[in-house]
Amino acid sequence: MPQYYEFEVSLQDIQPRIWRRFLIRTTATFWQLHQAIQHGFGWREHHLWEFRMPTPEGRPIAGLPDGEEYERPVPHARTVKLDTYFTGRHAVEWCEYQYDFGDDWTHDVKLISVRADKESFKRRLLDGERNGPPEDCGGTTGYERMVHFVKTGEDLQDLDPEGLARWLGGWLPDAFVLEKARAVFDR
Repeated sequence: MPQYYEFEVSLQDIQPRIWRRFLIRTTATFWQLHQAIQHGFGWREHHLWEFRMPTPEGRPIAGLPDGEEYERPVPHARTVKLDTYFTGRHAVEWCEYQYDFGDDWTHDVKLISVRADKESFKRRLLDGERNGPPEDCGGTTGYERMVHFVKTGEDLQDLDPEGLARWLGGWLPDAFVLEKARAVFDR
């Protein structure tokens, strides 16, 4: 029977919480975990990212190596297997996933369990709450601006409310439909 990691991934510094829970094969790489998070949150893979140790130093576990931009070595996510970091033997195993080094979206990636399933699949979305933030909205502060605008029609920066409405394109912060998200995530 295939073995799967059950992960719960949530965005830091946003309340109410935005999170996804999913299964991914224990043979997967950090690249495949990155793709699962991207599809689960509706990100469009437009920015740099990396997985980091959940420590103040944030030592990289895996990402996209770029020797010119960063002074520290980053192991390539395509070659680093999840089981080199996640064992399933400890009560708490987690890391951080940083996406978009400008907006600084930090996700907590927590291993919930390791389990077998009769079915064979690469990944499966189990649950989640709330819509992911719009890409390039300006981080947590920008996200709060978008939520305020959607609820009130008022732009806190008073720039271009009509343009902001067009840019958001009907985005709603609470509009997470599990079945719709599964159709994208599970294929």
